[in-house]
Amino acid sequence: MGVQVLAQIGMCHSPAMQNPSPATSDAGRVPAARLGVTLGSSAVASADWSAVPGDPEAGRALLSKRVAYCGRVFFLLSLAFYVRNVALITIMESSWPPLGHPALVLHLLALLVALGQWLSCRRGSRSVAQLHAIDAGGLLGSMALYGALTIAEASGFEHAVAVESAGAEVMLVALIMMSFVVTRAIIVPAAAQRTLALSAAACAICTAAAYGVAQVGFPADALAERPWLALNQALYVAMWAIFTVTISTIAARVIHGLKERVREANEVGQYRLEEKIGEGGMGVVYRASHALLRRPTALKLLPVERAGEQSIRRFEQEVQLTSALSHPNTIAIFDFGRTPDGVFYYAMEYLDGMTFEELVAYQGALPPARVIHLLKQVLGALAEAHTLGLVHRDIKPANLMVCTRGRIADHVKVLDFGLVKQERALTVELSAAGALLGTPAYLPPEALLDPKSVDARSDLYAVGAVGYFLLSGTLVFEGGTLLEVCAKHLHNQPDPLSQRTSQAIPAALELAILQCLSKQPEQRPASAGELIRMLEEVAVTPGWSAREADPWWQEHGERALRAARAGHRQGSSSGPLTVGVDLRQRAASLR
Repeated sequence: MGVQVLAQIGMCHSPAMQNPSPATSDAGRVPAARLGVTLGSSAVASADWSAVPGDPEAGRALLSKRVAYCGRVFFLLSLAFYVRNVALITIMESSWPPLGHPALVLHLLALLVALGQWLSCRRGSRSVAQLHAIDAGGLLGSMALYGALTIAEASGFEHAVAVESAGAEVMLVALIMMSFVVTRAIIVPAAAQRTLALSAAACAICTAAAYGVAQVGFPADALAERPWLALNQALYVAMWAIFTVTISTIAARVIHGLKERVREANEVGQYRLEEKIGEGGMGVVYRASHALLRRPTALKLLPVERAGEQSIRRFEQEVQLTSALSHPNTIAIFDFGRTPDGVFYYAMEYLDGMTFEELVAYQGALPPARVIHLLKQVLGALAEAHTLGLVHRDIKPANLMVCTRGRIADHVKVLDFGLVKQERALTVELSAAGALLGTPAYLPPEALLDPKSVDARSDLYAVGAVGYFLLSGTLVFEGGTLLEVCAKHLHNQPDPLSQRTSQAIPAALELAILQCLSKQPEQRPASAGELIRMLEEVAVTPGWSAREADPWWQEHGERALRAARAGHRQGSSSGPLTVGVDLRQRAASLR
């Protein structure tokens, strides 16, 4: 199982930061149970869309497992009845039947039928048709054998070990019928119609057996005096048969229906949800797979309850702008759509890796050569985005993932363009003046003073803060409150890296990092490309590339990924959260 890619949602916890994705189209199934979305059957029925076919192999495997389990239960029930006979034999030694007595032979045959059902499904790969045949044969065969067994026992009470009267034998028929038919309906996944047909057939066999028990078990003079007696016993079992068939069909309908609802609730468009791997203000992310391609996918969804007009537009902007990027260090978008119940979603590549935040949590401060190697990849992705007039605005360690991709170790992916600003043709409503968007620990001063002035150099400030974090293992500025952190970004100068770490930092690298953290945008590198060139000129020995990264991943990769998974299972987030604050409203409230 791949590491849970919590960073793929940007860990945005404020409703004001809800991220909008695609506004149009492909129909899909809504993950109701996980997203708190009501799955209305009428809405689904009226929607003009077809269900994604279930996984045939998974369905066959489940059927095989359940039919085998049912055979096992039948065997244990048969064994229980057999033990009951043995106990009575022990008490009533004079009633012991001879070895060849039909009742004993039929009982052993019933045990073999159940055992055969159990073992035949455990071994080999049976087709669905074969499994249905085994299922039907096991139930109907058992009922026929037990019906014959009770008739054989009732035919000679001098050898009967299970009952003292034909009436008790009829009760035994009803008990066996209910036990086997209801058990099978609960265990074996089948449509209600199939369960109804099989249950009715099994109960018909038992009703006929009850009539046979009465005909051979009651004294002849009693039957002559009351000819309706046998029919009365059959009707008695028939009443229990109607009850049994009803209960079995309802059980199958409820259980099978729940299974279908669970399957539907775990399908969105052409994607089957497998595991929830993250949640934030801008959406929920699941690990999923394409129904046909079986390709691992990360699926990001905007639930109905979060889908305000602005959220939808921002979510749609995120997927449209991200899908326009093709740099190998930018996460790839596969698909997007909207379910009939109003859940917006988009599919992106699933990354089996860890965020920069998790990497530092595992290893501590990174060596300068590796930091340069990682930052150059981040800057490469940003260079393409900036060329297209896009500003990320939420560069932080939790939005930067390192993984092994295409056999290339330490490959970086830039995630979550949910706060991206389009410098040209900017939609004012989505990034209005006075809206503070981003993560406090990595916010440039201009984002606090004048959010409209945010540009590509603002991303470089965040890159500098990320580099500072990777080299020192600490944030540039820390504080007890959001206001204190923001104030430090506005007024304080960063501590020299030599005060935060014991490792030697090349002077040129520290200069580049601190230049990125300049308060004035014009004092920072002019572009991502220029910063790449500055990093390339840093003399550091030994160097770091994918070649040096391979041994690290071979030695530490599995442990580091397990540590990241453990952190996500505990629901922890070691880094600062993304926030959204409307500064104009805050100011108005203080007047």
